[in-house]
Amino acid sequence: MSHANYVVRETVIVTLRDLVEKDYLHPEKITVSLSKAGKKQPVDLGAIAYVKRKFVQGQNHSANNPYLVIEESLIKHRRVFLRNLIEYIVTSGYQETSVVAIIGRVRRAFNYIDDRAFSASFLKDTEQSEVAYREVSKELKHKINSNLLTPRQAEITQVNIAFIIQVAHGKQAADFMVANTVKFVGDVIVTAPRERKELKYAYNIYKSLAEELTSLLVKEKDLPFLLRLPDYTTYLFPYATHRVTPYCNRPTYAYNHELGRLVTEQEYFKKCPEKKEAELRENLKRTTKRLQDANLDPRAKCRRAFAATAMQSYQMLFMMLTGAYASEIAQLKFDGQLEFEKSVISKSYRAIKFRAAGRIVQYDLASGSVSLFRQYLKLREWVLDGRKESFLFFGLQVKSWVPVPVCESAIRSFQRRKIIGIFMPENFEMLTARQFRKTKSLFLHEQPDIDRKTVADVLNHSEETNERSYMEVSPEKARDELTSYWEAAHEASKHIQDVESEQSCAHKPIAAGHCDDYQNPQPAIESPPIEPDCRKQYGCLFCTHYICHANEDEDIHKLFSLLYIVTGVLNSVTDTGKANELFLMLSARVRQILLQIKMKSQIGCEKVDKIGEQVFKLGELTPYWENRLQRYEALGLIFLENQELEGLWKK
Repeated sequence: MSHANYVVRETVIVTLRDLVEKDYLHPEKITVSLSKAGKKQPVDLGAIAYVKRKFVQGQNHSANNPYLVIEESLIKHRRVFLRNLIEYIVTSGYQETSVVAIIGRVRRAFNYIDDRAFSASFLKDTEQSEVAYREVSKELKHKINSNLLTPRQAEITQVNIAFIIQVAHGKQAADFMVANTVKFVGDVIVTAPRERKELKYAYNIYKSLAEELTSLLVKEKDLPFLLRLPDYTTYLFPYATHRVTPYCNRPTYAYNHELGRLVTEQEYFKKCPEKKEAELRENLKRTTKRLQDANLDPRAKCRRAFAATAMQSYQMLFMMLTGAYASEIAQLKFDGQLEFEKSVISKSYRAIKFRAAGRIVQYDLASGSVSLFRQYLKLREWVLDGRKESFLFFGLQVKSWVPVPVCESAIRSFQRRKIIGIFMPENFEMLTARQFRKTKSLFLHEQPDIDRKTVADVLNHSEETNERSYMEVSPEKARDELTSYWEAAHEASKHIQDVESEQSCAHKPIAAGHCDDYQNPQPAIESPPIEPDCRKQYGCLFCTHYICHANEDEDIHKLFSLLYIVTGVLNSVTDTGKANELFLMLSARVRQILLQIKMKSQIGCEKVDKIGEQVFKLGELTPYWENRLQRYEALGLIFLENQELEGLWKK
């Protein structure tokens, strides 16, 4: 990429307080310091006033300004927009993390606009902003129709541009433009809960890292550290790049990672035969001195790195145990006092309370986790080394013991750079707070003695939010139910027989087929959805004594009549949960039997197709199921038209 004509412009670093207290004649020069949001460099707000701007990395920009601009591309009326945006931010009282999100949202909107011909006129007045908004909407619609964008992606772009129009011209003008332009609505990607075995695996890894490193650091043990993880052990040496685990092989020649010591001269010479022995001796002397210095100084650089890893592991554990977001744990205040009380969840839990953003929040920890939390407090005290810090959780500045606020990006980076592919498999998906919350919610909902209000209270949100976003089926439960579904369906094929006419007399005719031991019902599968009962014909297909005569039209007719009723019930009752519980597996069982009959012979295939049309197209049921249908209709149950039901059974 060429940087011709792009320059590093003059900038000024300001804080949120500065934005409140001062006015800026040239807002295009502003970069905002947002260290509490985890931003090491100031966020460049003013760059969006330039149509021609580039974000560059490496040595092509100054330390505090990664944006290069063409100064002649400055749009003067965007200064007005920047002042309006600053006023919007300061009057809304946003925290620094929210300000980062707002600036990112605005920047993405301008990135889209500035690639179009109308970028110079956009926001100059309401008329030209409306023209731009309409053109953008038309283009987004075309991209959706061309499968270049999803409706959700188009919606996000459109909403972001509407937001900057609102900031520039006011809500009334923005609402008018939005109301008179096509709107895109796309499905939000729903966060799926993680399987509990995955969370348990990750929990054990983070717990081992946290506990082992805490013990080694607080007791000021000598390096290298022997780190014991659930499935393996490894040595930690002062070099941060040295890692040897089942998932990572980054050895350092000066170390013997198998025995946990420095190599001897002879071992070193063998590892590096291409180098001179004198050079290797000097290297080994420097490495030896570095190791000795690290063991003499409990505040050595490498120990600070290990302490940061341990603290971030505790942060992950706290999020996993409580379902708290990173933004929440960043606000928790700690005054040195701990108060535990009985939890509303169960006797095996303890509730712990903290102050966050001026309010009291409560988290429930399993009793066994309380001791883990106390270990964190020991590490916290050791890290601070007498320094005062009001927040419970914090990070550390690069190459320093100075505390910095916790931020979500730091937790993501910690997983990606320090854990996954090193202490965990490379293909392990990064964990998120939303996954923790969903899994915790599902676990609590599955406990019979915990009501919905309690679950909502534990996760610090409303019942409505919990019901809307946190009541899915866990992956394990869905898999178990699907397995049971197919096991029930395939087991049904064992009940199909081809019989001679005289043999069939030994089998008692029933509404769903035949029975070879009437009045002696026995379940064919464990925990059937409908218990076999000779007085109620629905459960017959789940009985070991059920028999279907594959070569008799009558039994096929009975099965189709039963399927007609079941399909109708599933598509007409209001209590879908109960209907699915009772009839979904029954429907699968009937369909599987009919499928097996079709597969047995060409004659069977022809019979199934013929009788299926007779029932589902013409509505001709056997007398027993016809009578049952009339009873349902008398109760007010409205079935679909036969043509619609025909389409359903063939699916």
